[in-house]
Amino acid sequence: MPANSQKPIQEFLKALSSSVEAKFGDSVDFVLLFGSAARGEWKRGISDVDLIIQVADEKYVEEVKGYVDSIFWVLDLKCNTGLREACSTGNSEDRVKRLISKTKLYVPYEVFGPGDIDWEGAQIKRKDLALGAKLVASQAMLFKKMKVEGKILYGRDIREVIQVDASFWERMKALLVPYTMALLSSVAALFVPKTALKLADKAALYSIESALFFMDLPVGMGIEKATEEWNRELKHESELRLNLFNFMEIDSVFSFDYRKLVHFDFAREAIELKYNWAEKSPDFGRWGTLKFCLTSLLFVNSMNWYAILRRWGVAA
Repeated sequence: MPANSQKPIQEFLKALSSSVEAKFGDSVDFVLLFGSAARGEWKRGISDVDLIIQVADEKYVEEVKGYVDSIFWVLDLKCNTGLREACSTGNSEDRVKRLISKTKLYVPYEVFGPGDIDWEGAQIKRKDLALGAKLVASQAMLFKKMKVEGKILYGRDIREVIQVDASFWERMKALLVPYTMALLSSVAALFVPKTALKLADKAALYSIESALFFMDLPVGMGIEKATEEWNRELKHESELRLNLFNFMEIDSVFSFDYRKLVHFDFAREAIELKYNWAEKSPDFGRWGTLKFCLTSLLFVNSMNWYAILRRWGVAA
């Protein structure tokens, strides 16, 4: 990505963190950035921003949140970052975005008290988020990404204490999140095509790292490097066979190349759309958007099945 394309979000983040520091000082424990802005892949109008602000004492949560609420969208306009277009909290008239905001997708920041997150255990403890985190979001993948790609904008470096031990359920949730996003985009395509197109694109790109995480491969390195990792994976010469078929001695009947499940050419199309949104998105009419959303759903599904079979397969 060109360096100047990151300038608006860099200016925004510097202004926000400096304002928080000047206002609250040591009352704020740290400000952590992760996601596309931390990786240098932020794209105006389509990329959101992911910030965690942790205060030193529970009594400061509402005060800090109120202050950030008061300056966030002002700085968005001042720095011309277009976050109102990308974040679910930025457009209350969009019904799909209101629904997404309930799941905390595209929500740009959260303010936490000192006991709301178990950083060493990689678990969210705050009551309003804990149930959803346990049942829906992959906490293990989230904390892994924060540890690898995260940047500290102010305060102590919390990344040092994060320990991630991903259970089977945590890995499965990593696959379910992009699938749900792609499914929702397919339904929304006929009603709010622009929002659906963004959601489908995000689902496709999210699934690349989700599948890598499921297979115990590196995450948090950015979409380009993640794509290179997948290309290396798919070019591997060995065929994969399920252990079950091996010990049942019917391997020759059920053996096939699982790489054929993955329609990876679509990944490049999704990346091109993200990085050239202003130029390419107007080319998608209502039916073109629906086609893209359905293709994204197929792509995510194929990635998920490959990851599952790959994790429990053995090299020929």
